[in-house]
Formats: sequence, C-alpha cells, structure tokens
Amino acid sequence: MQSWRDVLFLLVLALASSVVFGQTKISIPAGTPEDKSLNDIGNESDPQKKISMLEEFVKTYSGNPAAVAYGNWQLAQQYAATDPAKAMSYNDQALAAMPDVIDIIQSQVDLAQKTKDSGKVLDYAVRGAKVINGLPANEKESAQPVYQFLDASAYNAVVSEPDAKKRFAGIETYSAAFAGSPNAKQANVVAVASLSEMNDITKLADFGEKALSADPDNVSLLTVMANAYVEDAKPTYLSKASSYARKAIDLSKSDTSPNGRITEGFAHEIVGYSLLREEKTAQAIPELKTAATMLKSDPAKYSLTLYRLGYAYAKGNQMAQAREILTEASGIEGPFQQASKELLNKVSKSRAAK
Repeated sequence: MQSWRDVLFLLVLALASSVVFGQTKISIPAGTPEDKSLNDIGNESDPQKKISMLEEFVKTYSGNPAAVAYGNWQLAQQYAATDPAKAMSYNDQALAAMPDVIDIIQSQVDLAQKTKDSGKVLDYAVRGAKVINGLPANEKESAQPVYQFLDASAYNAVVSEPDAKKRFAGIETYSAAFAGSPNAKQANVVAVASLSEMNDITKLADFGEKALSADPDNVSLLTVMANAYVEDAKPTYLSKASSYARKAIDLSKSDTSPNGRITEGFAHEIVGYSLLREEKTAQAIPELKTAATMLKSDPAKYSLTLYRLGYAYAKGNQMAQAREILTEASGIEGPFQQASKELLNKVSKSRAAK
C-alpha cells in the first residue's frame, strides 16, 4: 500500500512533466545531434546498452550543459530503483551542469528519502524552495504542487531527527526556506521542545517569545512554552508558565477531540505544578486533580500528574489521599512510576510512625 507521501510524489511528477519552470527546465532543440542521439538511446530496449549509450552521450556533449544535465538525469533514473545512492551521484552531476532544474532537485529529495538521509532531504528540499520562490508569480503558482512536496519532505526530515541540537538547527533552516507554510507553526513547537531538551532556557525564551508574538493563539506553542518555563529549575518564568497555560486552557476548550482534551489537561497540570512551586499547595491540588481526570489516555502525562498530585497531598499533610494517589501512580508505567513508588514508601513510613 502506498503512503500519502508516495502518492503525493507521483502526483507531483505527473504535474511537473507538463510545466515549464522558466530557466529551470532542460531543453534539447529538435533536429540537433544531441536530439538524434537521444532518439537512438530511447529506442534501445537493453538496459545495460542504454546505460553505456547515456554515458557516451554525456562524454560526447560535455560542452553542452543541457545535454550533460539530461544525460546524467537519465542515468540516475536507470539506477533509482536498484541503487539510489548511485542515482543521487548522477543527479549531482546533472545539477552541477544545470543547478536549478526542479525535476532533478525533486528527484534528489525522493532518492534521499529512500536512502534515509534526512540531512540531504532537507538540503535538496530547501534548494528547490529557493528556486521556486525566485520564479515569476505565474510560474510559482504552477509549481505549488512541487513546493508542497518539498515542504512536507523537509518538515518530516527535520522533526524526525533524534538529536535535539541537529533537530533545532534543521528547523531553523526549514523555517527560513518555507516561511508561511502551515507546517512552520508546528515546526516552532518542535523547535521549542528541542531547546527544552537541550536545557537552553535562554535561547528557548528568545526563540519562543518571538514565535508567540507572531502566532499568539497557537495552543500547542503556548503549552510547550509553559511547560518549558515551569520545568526550569529557576523560578524566573513561573508567572509566564501559569499565564500561558491558563490561556491554553481557554483556547483548547473549543477542541472536543481527544487531543484537545489532553492538551487542556496538560495545561492544567502546568498550572498546578507552578502553584505547587510557589508554595500554594491548596490551590495546586484542584488543578492537578482536574488534569488527572483528563490525562488518563496519555500514560506519560498521567504518570507525571499523579506523582505531583500525590506529592501535593503529602505536602498538605493529607496522607490518606496521598497514599491512594501514589498507589495508583506506582502501578502506571511512565517516567514517574519509580519516583511514585519511592514517595509512596516515605508516605507509608510517615503514616506508620504516626
């Protein structure tokens, strides 16, 4: 079964074949020696002979950039299914002759995906975006299906990068090339999460505040910013954490989907934890209780919330409630399962001593 990306790529290829992108399309004039040679190559049915003929074609017409680009591109297509890395090498030679051929750049993105080289996917997609962005308005509009393919490919490449530092750098590159894309808003969310993972709160605040200024009602961005602020060891941003989380709660109430409920619940957890850090335990407990009722379908967030609710009860000297919550938390797989067991043990000992 084909993925949506495969279907989109095939659609893009079909559309691209009928579009002329100004100076970005290879042209071999009819009746020229190059044209005759290509006709002979096209009539050859043996794949190995065709490859040999294409290699000879590139050598013979090495002074003609269009011929070199086209010949290498055709050689790349011969190897695309069996040796994507070799196909990319031929396409690179084609692009060295004609750097702005959209069809070839698009082919490189697809081949880079096949070789699972996310860095090259991003490089070629950004290169293609720059070419399309430089086209006249009418040609740019015709090239939108290709642009959308490049956009989706680049976005998926950067957000799937496991290393947070590389991921953030990739998002910066992506955002510069695909400014205004619907994916760019979500890319900002991933960028803030990456900076949080890197423990770079200074850069996170700088980047995140600028992103929020341009997109103030982005619930996901508000939530990830609030969470980064509340998790920072220093209390510098606690008030902002609470403010952003409360705004996220208000905005997410209209989203009745399961994801909307989880977002709202997590925002309540952030408010509760910020109150807990401010020594406002009595006010923190209702927020954490509300969060717990909304986060049961997300084990990681539920584990975190129950632990903090249990801690809040213990801190408020409500040991029976603390024991009940921590007992449940101890049985849930998640990042705070072990911490919940340890806290439960302390609460139990304290109760026994009393």
